[in-house]
Amino acid sequence: MPKKCLIVDDTFETVDIVTFLLKRAGYDVLTAYDGEQGLKMARAELPDLILLDIMMPVMDGLTMNRRLKEDPKTRPIPVIIMTARGGMEPMFQGSKDSPIQGYLVKPFSQQELLRRIDDLLKKA
Repeated sequence: MPKKCLIVDDTFETVDIVTFLLKRAGYDVLTAYDGEQGLKMARAELPDLILLDIMMPVMDGLTMNRRLKEDPKTRPIPVIIMTARGGMEPMFQGSKDSPIQGYLVKPFSQQELLRRIDDLLKKA
């Protein structure tokens, strides 16, 4: 059964490209365009992994992630932050106890995206 990934990003091009790449790699893909939609989708669908932008309308990615980690149902879902804001790596160090397991700076390569996802899903 394919693993399910939720993409939460307000940039349609990013969602389209990442959706294409993940589907081609054999993943089921869910999408949301702001943190509020993403949180509702995560709670309803319990994806295997979430790709999350930081700067979004309605609810930003950091708030969404905090709410995911407060909920026992969604707490175990690994989260990879996707952002155009470089230099934030120290905030998202991927330790076992970190609320965020990965960090990618846009634009990122297809290979890096798929490698990070594969690494996290193998650990789960």
